[in-house]
Amino acid sequence: MSTLSASFALDLEKLKDLGLSDPRSAVAMDLIRAGSISSDQRLFLTLSNSTLLQTVIFPPKKKIISAGSLVEDGYLITGGTLIAVEGDFIYRLGPGAVLGLAEGVINRPSRMTVVTTTNVQARLIPLHKMDATISKLPTEVKAILQTIVKRTLGLP
Repeated sequence: MSTLSASFALDLEKLKDLGLSDPRSAVAMDLIRAGSISSDQRLFLTLSNSTLLQTVIFPPKKKIISAGSLVEDGYLITGGTLIAVEGDFIYRLGPGAVLGLAEGVINRPSRMTVVTTTNVQARLIPLHKMDATISKLPTEVKAILQTIVKRTLGLP
């Protein structure tokens, strides 16, 4: 599982202070085009606005990823809080967290169990569609993508 930095979560609060609680707003799109926000904020707002991703809502106490299981869908968390457990480590996650994407891209089981603690809104990243797209990429681009994902997961 990969998450965006803690400073990114703070940046999301700054975006809300600017009146950007709706990432699909005209103001958010203007900021993206103008380049006046960080790359992490731009990525979050762009993915939040993507017509390729659908919005899903999970109730509290819903297990959305199980440790040891293959990941079928990735999620960009846009609202709510979750707890991720990896062995003896517990992580609190919220808006900006990206769940399951790295593992799903290289078809590895999740190292964490992730459970919602509040109502959670997320953008669903359908990994089966990514597989179809990745299979069409040149070999060199696939190798670069694989290297990036392995670094994200801390794999050799």
